[in-house]
Amino acid sequence: MRLILVFVTLSVLGTFLFQGYWLWNSYRIEKKHFQSRINETLQQAINEDLTFRLETLEKDTAHDAPHGQIEFTFSLDSTSHASSRQKPRRVYNRTSLKVETTADSTVFGLYKPENTPMMRMAFKGIWQAINGLSPVDIQKLDSLWGTYLRQEGIRNPHFIDFTIGKDTLLASSLPDNENPAQLMPTQKIGVNADDSIGIQGFIVSPDKTVFREMGTLLFASLLLLAITTACYTYLIRTILRQKTIAQIKNDFVNNMTHELKTPITITYSAIDALQTFNFVEQKDTREEYFTLCRQQLKHLSGLVEKILSMAVDERKNFRLQKETFQLRPLMDSLIRQFTLKANKEVRFHLDMQPEEIAIYADKLHFTNMISNLLDNAIKYSGTSVDIDIRARESEEWLQLSVTDNGIGIPQAQQSRVFERFYRVSKGNIHDVKGFGLGLSYVKDIVERHGGSITLQSKERQGSTFTLLIPIRK
Repeated sequence: MRLILVFVTLSVLGTFLFQGYWLWNSYRIEKKHFQSRINETLQQAINEDLTFRLETLEKDTAHDAPHGQIEFTFSLDSTSHASSRQKPRRVYNRTSLKVETTADSTVFGLYKPENTPMMRMAFKGIWQAINGLSPVDIQKLDSLWGTYLRQEGIRNPHFIDFTIGKDTLLASSLPDNENPAQLMPTQKIGVNADDSIGIQGFIVSPDKTVFREMGTLLFASLLLLAITTACYTYLIRTILRQKTIAQIKNDFVNNMTHELKTPITITYSAIDALQTFNFVEQKDTREEYFTLCRQQLKHLSGLVEKILSMAVDERKNFRLQKETFQLRPLMDSLIRQFTLKANKEVRFHLDMQPEEIAIYADKLHFTNMISNLLDNAIKYSGTSVDIDIRARESEEWLQLSVTDNGIGIPQAQQSRVFERFYRVSKGNIHDVKGFGLGLSYVKDIVERHGGSITLQSKERQGSTFTLLIPIRK
């Protein structure tokens, strides 16, 4: 069993480690994809802002509007596009800024400035020239970036820094009174020839978006881990429980073997003495031996009933043979039986309302169930026993309670008294024999009837067992 536990534990730990490693890699891939998306959207926003400022300059007819022409010539190789399947060729394009003519800016529609070094150089020159005529509005650029981010499903707070050098801030769309944490920066996009001036965006709390986009994957993985943990816990508890039950059963068999042997031996010895020493004519001695035989056979019968009760409890296909019968005659019969066979003073108090209660149940097992409760009430009490039996009938239920003035059951053990083979510590009472089957049998039978059993008890103040059983079909 220990080897099984080791292998199961290693398997579960291996599953956890593999799942954790897979989730970590998935998180890294998703975060890298997220980084790529914010970089691309920022570049798109810068391109859009540059195009907008070009169009604004073209439409400016004020007398102090810039005149003349700024011209840049560059070339690029179409093979820089991985998606292009055309043969390598040289593309020459001239981008001009004129006041009275439309600027030829098709290059922004054909290529992204980051595709080739030549294209980047052209973009930086154009951006620097345009910025000299129409300075960038950092708030507007941030707004454009936000539009592209939302198109990508990214709704995190964000801002843009306009910097010179490594750490000199020229402008920022972040309000002065805010200082957010957990930032993910975009790549810094240089906008002049020597890259001393750059634009960089920042996303606030990017992990929230990354985890949200991994939502289905995370939920499925956590659900799998939860199910695995639950199964592992249940398996370990079942194995340990079965081990405990196996040990208890071994003790039960050993104890039962001894208990069965004792009455047989005593009865055999008594009968042998009657035959050997001719005690038939000695009436007092004969009656004494007969009484002893009767007591031992009764004890043996009780042991057999316990074994049968355990067998009934284990039969999953066991079916009750229900019938309608009166409760009062049955209770009177049980009270007489226990009064006669008890080896101590027992006083019963029966309270039934109404006096005539008819119940639909299995009469044999219902009788055994009440017998177990009365037997326990007598065994676990002192030399003088008071037992109150109270029955109440409602429209659909019979409530039957058995109260004694015995030793009671400690609070810590009350939740286990209905477990098979479990026996409560009896304090100073050491002569009570049992196997922990009675209350387990009672619970099983009452539940098979569609009812329930509850316990109320205090140490040295007695116990009350209450049965709630459907009274009709």
